[in-house]
Amino acid sequence: MKRRLSALSLCLVIALTAALSLPLTASSAVSSNASDDAFASVTIDGEVFAAGQTRIIDDTTCVPFRAFVNAMTGGEAVVWWDGDEKIAYAEYEGAVISAAIGAHYITANGRYLWCGTETYLKDGTTYVAVRPLAEAFGAEVTWQSEGRRVIVSARGNMIESGDTYYDATDLFWLSRIISAEAQSEPLSGKLAVGAVIYNRIASDDYPDTVYGVIFDETGGVQFTPAATGTIYCDPTEESVIAAKLCMDGYICDERILFFCATSIAAVSWAGQNRTYLYTIEGHAFFA
Repeated sequence: MKRRLSALSLCLVIALTAALSLPLTASSAVSSNASDDAFASVTIDGEVFAAGQTRIIDDTTCVPFRAFVNAMTGGEAVVWWDGDEKIAYAEYEGAVISAAIGAHYITANGRYLWCGTETYLKDGTTYVAVRPLAEAFGAEVTWQSEGRRVIVSARGNMIESGDTYYDATDLFWLSRIISAEAQSEPLSGKLAVGAVIYNRIASDDYPDTVYGVIFDETGGVQFTPAATGTIYCDPTEESVIAAKLCMDGYICDERILFFCATSIAAVSWAGQNRTYLYTIEGHAFFA
């Protein structure tokens, strides 16, 4: 069994002068000036798709949104662009997909799917990571490094609605602990808090539910908001989004188990006993 935190050091951190960052924040923002140097070959159900128009950004294959949606639906989807909000939309079989310029995720039928790189605009075309976009249409994606080939299967059933996919109890508590701990942090910081919860669930040393991890008091209170009552406050919108991204399978780092404000690093148990990984804004994270 791993040693637990004491009540005094429930969040855990170390003050280090050089902070590392998560993969989310490490790469520079992708914009309309994204490089054209790297291309991928994409096929959909055996047919070549958008030859010369698919790009590899941050090791992620990106495809033209409208063209891909039309290819997946035989042109039957309704696709439109909101120039004010800079969001591309598509509607098919009652499911709405949205891809916002600058976002690292798309929404599909009320689900939040991680992209790995930003959705970006180039020459009037919206480019989106192919894997989550294919998932929205029930298609599978296979990557072949030789020849940089992306193979997309034929469309299946549209992705399950978020109304039925997300467990209401887990979403309630996960979004609230993320908000209580990191509402002033960037999305990367919120996702890291969510990852800590899920990494503890996966560990034999902690309870196996979201609620159980949050309110665990073995060895002392583990999360201050559970003791102070701030966990019962309504979560911020971005905290709910972060929770849904985690519940949809995006765990930014499977190593992190502890975190805390950098201001208490010097007295934290983790700072003296755990492996420091990186700092995100006001929180440091440990394995």
